[in-house]
Amino acid sequence: MSLKFKVKVPGTSANIGVGYDCLGVALDYALELEVEESEKTEFFENGEPFSIPIKDNFINEAINHTKKYLSSDIPNCRVNITKNSIPLSRGLGSSSSAIVAGILIANTFAKNELDIDKIADIAIEMEGHPDNVMPAIFGGMVLTACDEGKTVYSILPTADNLCFYVMIPNFKLSTEKSRSVLPKAYSAHDAVNNIAKLGLLVDSFIKGKYDNLRFLLGDKIHQPYRFSLINDSDKIFDFSKKHNALGEYISGAGPTLISLNYDNDEFLEAMKKDLATLSDKWSIEKKTINKKGAEVYDIEEI
Repeated sequence: MSLKFKVKVPGTSANIGVGYDCLGVALDYALELEVEESEKTEFFENGEPFSIPIKDNFINEAINHTKKYLSSDIPNCRVNITKNSIPLSRGLGSSSSAIVAGILIANTFAKNELDIDKIADIAIEMEGHPDNVMPAIFGGMVLTACDEGKTVYSILPTADNLCFYVMIPNFKLSTEKSRSVLPKAYSAHDAVNNIAKLGLLVDSFIKGKYDNLRFLLGDKIHQPYRFSLINDSDKIFDFSKKHNALGEYISGAGPTLISLNYDNDEFLEAMKKDLATLSDKWSIEKKTINKKGAEVYDIEEI
């Protein structure tokens, strides 16, 4: 007898304004996989050989990494990616979703030896910081603190009246390059700015009151240094303000930008027109919060 099952992991948006490396949200993008035992480990995409070499495959790396924490032997497996709507290298958690998927694959073959908190610890260990992997696992908006080997997190009870207008350019920006422009130290003034605003930003999301959202998203730790890496980011934020969005921020390490607003198709169309005037090609789509997080389902014996 062998197992056959499906794994689904949402995309994420992290570094939400002042929530650098600690606040992220799951959005309704998805990585979906079908997994079954096999004579050798292979990866496919809709039945065709996967384009990413296995040595560079985060899913496979996460499966192998997770084996260290399991007492059960994990079989080789055939992994078929049936859907991946998460844009790659755009600051929407594509690597985090792959890491979470790999951990869940290994844990499912081990008959769920690991509890959800251990899964989270392994994901953070692999990713290096929690703001993408935690919402990918739990769904919703998640605030996480990690220090000295301890992790504390809260899944925020966010209101349902907020949409994320995701603006994705036709160029990539690596996390390494995006982090390289950050300073080695910050002033006390800038640190206090982010600390004060983060508490009020979380309160705003929980209560669904957005009057001061743009001000509370006003980060001094990472965004000012990354704007220069994202062509026309200042213009795009100005477009968003002009059309009365609630606020804007850089998603993850960029280059994706996000406008926060209510469900408003007129806003969406107005932004499309303005984005079309730029030298680079930008797409925009309206997304809502995924509150389910990662799922393993349709397990059957074959």
